[in-house]
Amino acid sequence: MVDAYGVMITLVTTPSRQLPIGALGEQRNLSPSGISRSVDRLAKAGLVTRTTNPADGRSLLVGLTPDGLRRLREAQVTHHEVVREHLLSHLDPRDLRRLGQLWEKAMPGAVSSATWPL
Repeated sequence: MVDAYGVMITLVTTPSRQLPIGALGEQRNLSPSGISRSVDRLAKAGLVTRTTNPADGRSLLVGLTPDGLRRLREAQVTHHEVVREHLLSHLDPRDLRRLGQLWEKAMPGAVSSATWPL
């Protein structure tokens, strides 16, 4: 489930924690069959739901489940440890401040918010 983390991160960053499957595939740069396979695997694991999109009555709306959110938060701990170990540990305090400024510019709230996503 290589793309599972990215799919779940994309869902958690939306206010409703759900997206139409086509938009989710576009944001993850996955083909229609690729996003379908990924969503199928995540749904079988109970990490996402698939429902009919009320906006058009025919496409799928993919949503993060409470178990999916819990599992994502657990995975984020490991992900952040690996990033700190392999990337951030090589930067000095000046580099880290600049990196924080760049992240804040690219994604307002990524550094300044006490919790993320809001």
